[in-house]
Amino acid sequence: MERLHAVDALRALALLGILSVNVWYFAFPENLTGGGRSAGLSQDAGGDAGLAGADQWVAFAATAIFEGKSYVIFSFLFGLSFVLQSSSAHRAGVSEVSRSQRRFLGLAVLGVLHGIFLFVGDILLTYAVLGFALLGLRRISTRAALLLAGGLWAVVALAILGIGALTAVMESSGMIDGAMMESATGASSGLIVSAEDARAGYTGSLGSYLAFQLGAYALVAPSILLVQGPVALAAFLLGLVLGRARMLERIIAGEIPTTRLLALMLPALAVGGALSLSAAWMLWGADSGGLGAETLSSGLIFLAGPVQATGYVIAALLILRHRGFVWLVQLLAPAGRMSLSNYLGQSLVLALIFSALGAPLGLGLAGELSASQVGAVVVLLWLSQLGLSRLWLHFFTRGPLEAPLRAWTYSSRMFPVKPNPRSRPQDHPSA
Repeated sequence: MERLHAVDALRALALLGILSVNVWYFAFPENLTGGGRSAGLSQDAGGDAGLAGADQWVAFAATAIFEGKSYVIFSFLFGLSFVLQSSSAHRAGVSEVSRSQRRFLGLAVLGVLHGIFLFVGDILLTYAVLGFALLGLRRISTRAALLLAGGLWAVVALAILGIGALTAVMESSGMIDGAMMESATGASSGLIVSAEDARAGYTGSLGSYLAFQLGAYALVAPSILLVQGPVALAAFLLGLVLGRARMLERIIAGEIPTTRLLALMLPALAVGGALSLSAAWMLWGADSGGLGAETLSSGLIFLAGPVQATGYVIAALLILRHRGFVWLVQLLAPAGRMSLSNYLGQSLVLALIFSALGAPLGLGLAGELSASQVGAVVVLLWLSQLGLSRLWLHFFTRGPLEAPLRAWTYSSRMFPVKPNPRSRPQDHPSA
């Protein structure tokens, strides 16, 4: 019944990955409006637009290491927590259905508010909707769950790859005019919003910011549900299956031989890494360009995500369970225990830095920072969250948003203080 501190540490690492991916949509809001992938373009000595050396490596690394993997890990852990919370409900003699429904409704409210006012790429609303699906599938057999998860992942990845391949062929044959896909031309035709207009709306007045948020949210939210949603549900199901088998507890306890884990981890990292490197090269390499290449890159990212994430999870657990890395678990775990607060807190801070919300403070820096500077923001913000999370949990048992959500879910007291260390908790502390 002890809390799985290594899993909390894994959540903190996933938070770093989420931050490393989401930050580009704050720093370059045209990424949300059809203006193409942007990551701090600068002018080289020849006068041609391109990513400078360090900036190119930062953008390349963000795609190859984090994009499409971090939210898969987060989704997997969501499925795992569903099992823990169901067990907690059973021990308390209450229905896991009513608790789960209240929790998902709370997440939906937070997700809508988050999406409209801070970050249109919010995932909480999708988690809430898919959570009801997971609730209906909670008694699915292991075989059926794995088949459904694999099918959802394959359909999305192969569909995007097929669209990308078709688009690339049409571009190369001249059936699609590549110039029409450029931001400036597309914006003048009314098809997309130019980078300049997106940044002006995002960093202008409060009214223009809200208009930008509402317009982008209406465009992005359905896409997240229909494209990222199936892969997230697949990860939910994997977390459900492995949670029922207590697989993570067994890995952390050393019950599964390291050689067996390495036999799964190494091929997963190799295959997923090769696919991700190919995707990153299509986006940020010297010969990158074109809608077809960008779509193919997205397909490769979706294909690589669950594979590479599997390797990441095993590697992280092998490290975090080792006695020599107890200090690392202690450093990371508090942020993982407050993952909801930290996820929404990231969006608040980034919105203050890059959008109109920070303009009165002299910020509103969307489009003003290079990729290297954006990377520095990621590192500083994540390290700050590690420290603040540890400080908060020194005084309280749960994070500032975890507490009210749990109170709503369990109909219990909000913001409980730290209990007497000699008392025993009645519910599973990971729930």
